[in-house]
Amino acid sequence: MSGQPQPESSARGPGRMSWLPTREDAFLLMESSGDAVFVVDRSGHIVSVNPMAQQLVGRTREIIGQSFQELMNCWFSEPNEAGGAPFQQMMSTGEVTMLPSHQWTRGDGTRFELSTTFWPRVQLAERVGAVIVTRDLTSEMEVQRDVQRVARLAEDSPNPIVEFDGAGGMLYANRAMVELLTECGALERGIEAMLPPGLEAILKDCLRTRSATCRIEHAIAERVIAWSFFPLGDLDQIRAYGLDVTADVALRRAKDVAEESARAKGIFLATMSHELRTPMNGVLGCTQLLQDTSLTDGQRQLLQSMHRSAEALLALVNDILDFSKIEAGKMSLETADVHLRSLIEDVLLLVSELAKKKTLELTVDVATDVPESLRGDPVRLRQILFNLVGNAIKFTEQGRVAVSVALQSAPAHLPDSIMLGWRIEDTGIGMTDEQQTRLFQAYSQAEASTTRKFGGTGLGLMICRQLVELMGGEIAVESQAGKGTTFRYTTLVLPAIQREQVEPVIATVSTHEARASVPKRILVADDNEINQVVACKFLQKLGFEVEVARNGREAVEAASRTPYDAILMDCEMPEMDGYSATRAIRQREKSQGKHIPVIALTGHASADDERVCLDAGMDAVLTKPVTLPALRGTLDRILCGG
Repeated sequence: MSGQPQPESSARGPGRMSWLPTREDAFLLMESSGDAVFVVDRSGHIVSVNPMAQQLVGRTREIIGQSFQELMNCWFSEPNEAGGAPFQQMMSTGEVTMLPSHQWTRGDGTRFELSTTFWPRVQLAERVGAVIVTRDLTSEMEVQRDVQRVARLAEDSPNPIVEFDGAGGMLYANRAMVELLTECGALERGIEAMLPPGLEAILKDCLRTRSATCRIEHAIAERVIAWSFFPLGDLDQIRAYGLDVTADVALRRAKDVAEESARAKGIFLATMSHELRTPMNGVLGCTQLLQDTSLTDGQRQLLQSMHRSAEALLALVNDILDFSKIEAGKMSLETADVHLRSLIEDVLLLVSELAKKKTLELTVDVATDVPESLRGDPVRLRQILFNLVGNAIKFTEQGRVAVSVALQSAPAHLPDSIMLGWRIEDTGIGMTDEQQTRLFQAYSQAEASTTRKFGGTGLGLMICRQLVELMGGEIAVESQAGKGTTFRYTTLVLPAIQREQVEPVIATVSTHEARASVPKRILVADDNEINQVVACKFLQKLGFEVEVARNGREAVEAASRTPYDAILMDCEMPEMDGYSATRAIRQREKSQGKHIPVIALTGHASADDERVCLDAGMDAVLTKPVTLPALRGTLDRILCGG
């Protein structure tokens, strides 16, 4: 029967069987094949195709009768004796001919990579055509190229890459890893020397958690490599990526050093500020007390000179402290009520004596539409104006210094703000264009001789510029040598808060009456003997009884024995500082149900320092050097509950 095993010919030997396919079997093989099959005649024209062949060339395309060679463009890359066509070679030799790979573009533009085999068809010992089997390698070759691409990426990577199996055995190291090994002189120690200690535990943890372990830094020779470990899916393998972070580590260390230096500088400046203010508190306090005694004219003149010198030294300390805040980026503004005309009058009163000695005219012109009450930082507004007016008087020998303030248009993005335009004009020595370019730089004077003739650090104008910019404004100067100078600047402030006038329920009590109705015993806690004397004298002038503690521990013990009405507490003292002493007093008061007002005495002048005092439980802060009016006002407010 057709399709059944038949006895072989005698050439194959007796008793052996061979399966000879029928025409139906051949048809089924073609139909079910996953490859494209073309049957061609001896001229190479297609006489039959299977479904995969029709799908390859296009289901709607009629290909029967076409030349396979023209249709598939199937050629050897290098022609041989039989020519460049594989079909012609097969017909010439009668042998199976294969073209392992060739590119073909279908009519719709789709590109394929194909492998084609030419099998000769023989009838009666004569070659009558071929069965051509074409396999689509496109997907397979793309996957292979992807694998090669990934392998090439790893190999060409400038960073070291290492792969490990689940037992910690090394499977692969790329070229960059080997080169790094050589550069670090670790060839003799092996690749393990380049990897972080505890590698085995790292790999086990990475596989166990199925999560990455990133940026483990490892120093080798003069290099620092940051290693990251990643589990590779379900392969039970780990890939490690290294990154040379030597430069980053050096930069980080330099940053740490710079920050430590900045911290040390800040601590030094704060300490110096405190240490300078403490003796200055004694100097200014003693001069204030001496002015109220009987003095000859000569003594009074010398005392006033001493007092002015101490105030000049205090201004210098303030400038240095402000400059250190600006450098550290910690300069900030407060917001409070500003009474503009009173503020200007206060500044002009401070400089009036120097202007009077030079017979200079001081004028003020505040535009009528400028509100009297505003919201801003009155201390910094006063500082800018005092600095500029003081400079104008310093560099003017005759003529006048004029101050004017007018309203300007507020910026569009801050429609509720108020822009004040300030102008300080003098008839002094003026400046050249070159001198003006250096004017707002730190430590800069118009010229070297200026410091010798007029004094100053060159910090004042730089601080003014920073404060103006913090207030959302700009500062500029116009000047000509010998013809005077005009400073113009702007500051953004806010409208005043409208408060309802409320009649007081209790009549105002005078300071004298308030003191008469309450006890007058004050404890002064300070380790500096001169400051003890000054504080005691000030308090005695105000009518208080005074006792002294030399450190925080004595202050705590004294407060436990005596019901003081207030304590003046120096913040920096031996054995126990003022902060700790205040906390101890507040802790003890919890069980006693009372509260002794504590007023901090500190040489630190920033808002942050004041916050530290208040957080420690202090009720108010007095910055050294303490003046008699400031002490009186603080005590009145504290003792009267205001």
